[in-house]
Amino acid sequence: MQDGDLEEKYQNIMLRTYTASRISQGNALFPPTIIFDDNGVTVRCPFIFSGKSTYIPYNCISLVHIETPIVGFSTISFFAFGNLVSIHGFLKSEAIEMRQIIIAHQR
Repeated sequence: MQDGDLEEKYQNIMLRTYTASRISQGNALFPPTIIFDDNGVTVRCPFIFSGKSTYIPYNCISLVHIETPIVGFSTISFFAFGNLVSIHGFLKSEAIEMRQIIIAHQR
């Protein structure tokens, strides 16, 4: 696929949700979730008695980086509002797709 095709494919998403694998490190009980909508990204990190949910508009994300090891789960990281947001436990294909969604909405 060419860049134009990817941009068109990911530009008009309604709502897309990715949940980290429970068998990945640190996600056994409460795996984090990343939700993409047309305007930004919501990162939800649940805990026992509470949780943390952060909404980040696409235009505030300055850098997207993915780590995709040969064996194991991938990590997606991005800088937003001067802070590093890093979530571990996704398949390689999911991490690549999430990066493409963010890049397509930044154009």
